[in-house]
Amino acid sequence: MSAVEPVAFAEWQGRLSAECMRLGQIRSAVALAETSSTQDAQETRAARAGTLVTAWRQTAGRGRFGRNWADTQTAGVAASFVVEAQAGERLALIGAVAAADACDAALGSSRESGQRASVGIKWPNDTVVDGKKLAGVLIERRGDVAVIGIGINVSQDRFEGELAHRATSLAILGARVDRIDVLTALLRALDVALTATDDDLIARFHARDALRGTRALFATPEGPLEGEVVSIDPMHGLMVRTDAGERFLPAASTSVAEWGRARVQSR
Repeated sequence: MSAVEPVAFAEWQGRLSAECMRLGQIRSAVALAETSSTQDAQETRAARAGTLVTAWRQTAGRGRFGRNWADTQTAGVAASFVVEAQAGERLALIGAVAAADACDAALGSSRESGQRASVGIKWPNDTVVDGKKLAGVLIERRGDVAVIGIGINVSQDRFEGELAHRATSLAILGARVDRIDVLTALLRALDVALTATDDDLIARFHARDALRGTRALFATPEGPLEGEVVSIDPMHGLMVRTDAGERFLPAASTSVAEWGRARVQSR
């Protein structure tokens, strides 16, 4: 496959600003040449609600619970959306749905992608394909606004070490797309998701749910817990069947530590 010729960074600002003029919720965009994290950039901290801040290269991205987002030079999308503050669980769901929709659009529009890959959401907000992470979401509250941080793996041809078994990219999945096209698809998807009702967001989550019916190891305040995911309320938490019985794990204090691809046999 031949790689898509990248759109010059100088064109990013104009493309994104023109797109924002067509939208209702995200009305302005700032494109940075490089930053440690779009979440931490001064432009993000000073922005009003309705602003997108993105970067040609992000060198020290952050994930949920302080995890690092691997720097892969200029192969991924890093975007932070400053929005009006609201429930963190709703914003996480908005980010998850928007990221999955944007990745789905990129995979579906690529002429080289062949059969469309199944894009799922691994609770609470990871975009996954075949059990591997394609995109992630980080929500942070700052006074009267909140920041939805979204990272998408776009043109990486491979991942090294442990990431080789846990991560994937649009390119690995067969979609040779320019990052600016993925960014604009994400911008549109996020703008739409911000006005969706809770019921619509929940329905869209369940249509992509990749975690229910699988076994996983969860990190909780009381220590690790393993079990089969019985049901998920994406804004509140999930019910897990363990050897000691069923237990509800709240979203605010639970993360998925390990997760396998195979689904558990129904009981």
